[in-house]
Amino acid sequence: MVIKRLLELDNYQLSHNDQDCRGWHCVNASGIEIGTVQEMLVDDERERVTAVVLDSGVQIPVGEITLLDGLAVVADSHLSGAGSTMIPRSML
Repeated sequence: MVIKRLLELDNYQLSHNDQDCRGWHCVNASGIEIGTVQEMLVDDERERVTAVVLDSGVQIPVGEITLLDGLAVVADSHLSGAGSTMIPRSML
């Protein structure tokens, strides 16, 4: 599995343009803002987005996010800390 930032992939296109959530506010299920989506990570071999990275460096798997009306809504189960990963800001 080769994970790359969407920004680095010139030939990669999302299935639908409205799936590009970079710059969107990210909220929990209660509507409390937890950050802004800074980048999307793509498995280059499977050609699938695997996660988003918030401006804080927290990586959230796409299975834990719902895109709704211009917001990225994160499942509360993810916010308990299970599965979260920090990415150094220098890598963003």
